[in-house]
Amino acid sequence: MRILLFGFGSRGDVQPFVALGKGLQRAGHAVSVAAGVNFADWVKGEGLDFAPVRVDVEAMMQTDMGKEWLDGSSHNPRAELRNMTRMAERAAPGVAEDIADMIERYDAFISGVLTVEALAAAATARAKHHILGLMSPWSPTRSGTAGMNALLPRQNSPINWVWGYVIEMMMSGVLRAPSLASRARLDLPPPRRADFLRAWNQTPALIGVSPLVVPPPPDWGDHIQVTGYWFLDAAEGWNPPPDLTAFLQAGEPPVYIGFGSMSSRDPEATLRLMLDALAKTGRRAVIHSGWAGLKGENLPPNVHLLHGAPHDWLFPRMAAVIHHGGAGTTAAGLRAGIPSGVVAHIGDQPYWGRRLHELGVGAPFVRRHHLTADSLGDLIVRLTTDREMRARAADLGARIRAEDGVGSAVRAFERMTGA
Repeated sequence: MRILLFGFGSRGDVQPFVALGKGLQRAGHAVSVAAGVNFADWVKGEGLDFAPVRVDVEAMMQTDMGKEWLDGSSHNPRAELRNMTRMAERAAPGVAEDIADMIERYDAFISGVLTVEALAAAATARAKHHILGLMSPWSPTRSGTAGMNALLPRQNSPINWVWGYVIEMMMSGVLRAPSLASRARLDLPPPRRADFLRAWNQTPALIGVSPLVVPPPPDWGDHIQVTGYWFLDAAEGWNPPPDLTAFLQAGEPPVYIGFGSMSSRDPEATLRLMLDALAKTGRRAVIHSGWAGLKGENLPPNVHLLHGAPHDWLFPRMAAVIHHGGAGTTAAGLRAGIPSGVVAHIGDQPYWGRRLHELGVGAPFVRRHHLTADSLGDLIVRLTTDREMRARAADLGARIRAEDGVGSAVRAFERMTGA
């Protein structure tokens, strides 16, 4: 079967699809990954065919609009939805062209949130298979544990289920532009809200998360499969830069601090906040520059500024990880078996911060607009001194490492498609 995985987004969005693609390829399928051109060499280096898309997500995130979304929405849900809508409208023409170019060339498509209705409509019109590949539990449920947007996170309640559908209806407005453009490109009628709800709730879905972290609730149908994480190990032959090796060998395990693909309108202030927090605690730290573009000269000797390293190599060498709560970084921290702290910016990040705390392997999450040097310092101290939290994190990490999420997802995909 010819399969295309639409990996729109940051590295954290694309990497699980690369891992799943390699599993599907081992099972005998012909696999391509669609992603931004900046991922071409990496995807090809993993042995997969690459299909370039027109939407450069990293470039979009570095615009004023992108920075407003990522750095200015954590305190205002309405602003977050408004900014998401603007970003989706900007991406819509490229998404429509990509779907039109690719729909005839493959038998099955695995896609994420941005193209949920657009690809569902295109696949139905062209008699193709369409599977959702999700890194977070979007489906409505009574379960507070599995409900990403649950109003009553500590309860199983119909209120959570109803609110899940309310969120979907709001998202139908956010994602209308890509769907409208794609349907027009394929000579299909404009989407209705019912089309979005049908795509969200009737399309078979693979959720690349451990069932230990998101236990599948009984009100999800069999068409939704929680498979385990889709991990991609560091490429063979990868070696850390000498300055990173020297820093790690120079003292106790450091704390990792990084906000990944979250850009910043004031990177200098963000770095200063981190340095002030570390000065209060005396801890060593590896700070990831990320899409925020953190830069620093004459840093104190207890700080190493890192431009990038595979999380599966780096995180087991850390005392704790503090990050933005992206699904991929959350998964990597859990796999490493060390305590995690989340500084949530947007989207699903508060959910992952909540789940880490509920599982006893992380501290309560902090909203980005509430983050101060004092609150970050308190977070560092708690993560590095709570022995019970460390023991729980180590135990959960060992159990997650024993799972075969990719293998489970491949088997589920083949059942769903009859491959």
